[in-house]
Amino acid sequence: MLLHQVFQSLPVGIIVYDHNDQIIDINKLARQIIDSDNSIADKVKKSTNAVKIAAGEKTYVVERLDAAAKPAKSVVFLIDITGWDFYWDELNEQKELIKELEDTFNSSYDEIYVIDGKGVTKRINTAGETNYGVPVETLLGKNINDLEREGYYNPSVSRLVFEEKKRVTIKQKTICGKHLIATGNPIFNDDGEIIRIVVNSRDITELLNLQKQLEDTEQLVESYRRQLLKLSEEKSRSAELIAQSPQMKRVLEMVDKVAQVDSTVLIMGESGVGKGVVSLRLHKLSKRSEGPYITVNCGAIPDHLIESELFGYEGGAIAGAAKEGKKGFLELASGGTVFLDEITELPLSLQVKLLKVIQDKKLIRVGGNKCVDVDIRFVAATNRDIQRMVADGFFREDLYYRLNVIPIIIPPLRYRQEDIPVLIEYFLDKLNAKYDKNKSFTSEAVDILKSYNWPGNVRELENLVERLLVTKEGAQIAVGHLPEYIFDGKSRFPNRVYVLDICPLKEAVEELEKQLVTIAYNRLKNTYKVAEALAINQSTVVRKIQKYRLLSSPSRDKGPKRSRNKKG
Repeated sequence: MLLHQVFQSLPVGIIVYDHNDQIIDINKLARQIIDSDNSIADKVKKSTNAVKIAAGEKTYVVERLDAAAKPAKSVVFLIDITGWDFYWDELNEQKELIKELEDTFNSSYDEIYVIDGKGVTKRINTAGETNYGVPVETLLGKNINDLEREGYYNPSVSRLVFEEKKRVTIKQKTICGKHLIATGNPIFNDDGEIIRIVVNSRDITELLNLQKQLEDTEQLVESYRRQLLKLSEEKSRSAELIAQSPQMKRVLEMVDKVAQVDSTVLIMGESGVGKGVVSLRLHKLSKRSEGPYITVNCGAIPDHLIESELFGYEGGAIAGAAKEGKKGFLELASGGTVFLDEITELPLSLQVKLLKVIQDKKLIRVGGNKCVDVDIRFVAATNRDIQRMVADGFFREDLYYRLNVIPIIIPPLRYRQEDIPVLIEYFLDKLNAKYDKNKSFTSEAVDILKSYNWPGNVRELENLVERLLVTKEGAQIAVGHLPEYIFDGKSRFPNRVYVLDICPLKEAVEELEKQLVTIAYNRLKNTYKVAEALAINQSTVVRKIQKYRLLSSPSRDKGPKRSRNKKG
């Protein structure tokens, strides 16, 4: 009876529900609350956690708890918080803020590890489970010194922070074999004592693996680089120097003569004439033939790489490169020959460095300070007017004279037509064997090819022979199989003159003049157009045709039509 009176007089509303959510007991205050608003009964019945409801001018917190004894299922308490709404809302905001901070804390990719001023682990986010291989609860409450001794991390960055009284960043290794970059940040009180340390750790295991892969890749690239150099040398060795024309025979005689000495050679000629083949012949016939032969295309290497490729680099000099350093092409060529193709493409900043190697037979790697002795025979080549580049300041004069000790000029294919048939025969033999075929050119087709200008020189001829051999049916390649551009004059003479031998100047001028007028008139068929192309008067063209007896009686071309209508 007394308990019932107490139950009914409590300042907290109490409702007891059975397993069917039917009220089996209710005290006086709870009855008054429900009676004051019919909707409150449903709200109370549906409540699960602590919720706030309004009943008239009153505000209540409803809290449902499981009942301790049957037949009751649950007990609901209604607590009057009228006038305390502000604190309720503030409490919920703080709970939301704490939840948000916890979510942020645990969702961080980096580990966040918090210890107190005594070195006790207070909090670790979920990233720590990956780093240490155990639930974070295992580490909470433990001292960092004990965890360090047990090998969870080594060394302890927090211990170092306590010792040094400042922020510390180190590399750690964890019990799981993870590699971390850990930064310990101390928090001080007003007396300068450390009251907390927050450690941020990032897993760099994958980064270290990538670095190792990069180093392995660099070594693999270096291996491929050496293999490519070897293959390039073998490919060059398979090429032959065809010399049927008097001009090329003289070139060949010069090559064979200078091969016996170590003098620097500068090979000049249009693209595709065979400068690389001449360079290799110099090497094969020299005393260095058993040494390395390295080809460097100065125009094919990016400017930011060419210095390290030529001179090599010391370990650590270039970010991301091999940590032990690397030999450059010049160092690899020591004891043999280096062929510097397209030498005029070498940046001015490196020309002086190359000059010193040629003069002193020593080089310094990128990032180094020690001289490396090299024993190299230099052969350079260019398809540009190197003397004009020297005059215009694009190529160093001192380097030009160092390279131009023995100049070799290779005439273009159009000036040595005698070589075309033998070159065709040579390429046919090689390609027939390669593709297991037995094809040949008709004599008429060879004659047509002899009259073509060959702006791409020997390289263009070789490519054309291979294309026709592979694509055309039948045992013979005839005139009808030749591409249209061979006939329609699409080829052109480069804007340069090659002097193949010494002759009286007057004869040379007349021969050049005769060739220019002949080519222009045969192509343009009109003296006015010839005059415009050669930048001379039409009457001069007629005189030149008569002088060189290019036509029995030059046709009188009609010039451009002029309107006879007067203005106005």
